[in-house]
This record gives sequence, C-alpha cells and structure tokens, in this order.
Amino acid sequence: MKTKSGVKKRMSMTATGKIKTGRSGHNHFLRQKSKRANKQGAKVNYLHESHEDQVKLMAPYGLK
Repeated sequence: MKTKSGVKKRMSMTATGKIKTGRSGHNHFLRQKSKRANKQGAKVNYLHESHEDQVKLMAPYGLK
C-alpha cells in the first residue's frame, strides 16, 4: 500500500502517536488579520481523535 502524498506532506506524528498538522489560513494576507489570529496560527495543531483512524489508514507505515 502507498502512503497518500497529501498526508505525507502535511502531517507528522509525535512520539505519543498524536498527529500534528499546520493551522489553516496562515500563509498570506497576514497584515489584515489581527495580531491574536496571527499568533494562534503559528501554534501547532493536533488532529482530533475521531479523525486519527482515517489518517492512519492513509499512512500505513507511519509518518515522520
């Protein structure tokens, strides 16, 4: 089985098995967003537990 390339590029797995993702809306048009929104966009986002099984099926050999 192949790993889905979108999952491979956008997500990574922690040592405890949680899946880290980037936050959306933090690439451009940052000047017109509030300072609070920009600071929150820089934080790490973890995938909800209900979606972890779906992503683990898309990445059968794990993520870096």
